[in-house]
Amino acid sequence: MNDRTLLVIEDARDQALLIRVAARRAAPGLDVRVAGDGREGIAYLAGTPPFQDRRSHPIPDLIVLDLLMPEVDGFAVLEWMRSQRPPVTVPVVVLTSSEGSDHEARSLQLGAKTFHRKPDDFAALASVVRSIVDQWVGSPLNPAEPPAG
Repeated sequence: MNDRTLLVIEDARDQALLIRVAARRAAPGLDVRVAGDGREGIAYLAGTPPFQDRRSHPIPDLIVLDLLMPEVDGFAVLEWMRSQRPPVTVPVVVLTSSEGSDHEARSLQLGAKTFHRKPDDFAALASVVRSIVDQWVGSPLNPAEPPAG
């Protein structure tokens, strides 16, 4: 059994569902949680209601974060994580449809570990998610060590 948790912060329901399915296929037993926007993602990480019970809502081992969300975007989530004392140190992988190179630089500056652009094709998106999970989470039989760097 895999006791690792992935938190997907993504406002597009179809994309969140595909990421969830692809992640579970890459690491069977992976506990994949979805926050439907940045505000819900911050509430989950902060453990505020309705996420205060950490047995039911465990701290994730990895966050897959979209940048382009209404109201509270991915940059605000990254900024919130850095502003906490102590800072929230869960690794964040940005997976976004953003085309701006400035978005990549800003994400990395705010603490994201890597930045991936979402492919338009669902099969290609599933492949990207599988590679993220393989690299950062591993599988129940072969847990990944976080990459050096």
